[in-house]
Amino acid sequence: DENMIFVIDKLKYDTDKMELISEKCKYNYPGYFLGKNVSYSAKSTKLYKTKKGHWFLTYEKDVSTYGKVLTEDEVKELLIKSDLAKYEELFGELEEG
Repeated sequence: DENMIFVIDKLKYDTDKMELISEKCKYNYPGYFLGKNVSYSAKSTKLYKTKKGHWFLTYEKDVSTYGKVLTEDEVKELLIKSDLAKYEELFGELEEG
């Protein structure tokens, strides 16, 4: 796996120095096609946690890799939808319905 460094809001995010949390997350990014707003599925999505406790998502779009800082609420939503076991490991088991 290759090391990637992203600078977002004057903060450096180095994937080599982060903990890989999940590679199962499904992430959709907004786009524009034939005059309409559309949602595209990202490829090779990886969720990381930095040593300072920030959440960071990387994904492929076209031929480039992008990085995005996520809030804990966004992370919870992502994990509930696509990696429930990891969600419960990190945030506790969900109550039975």
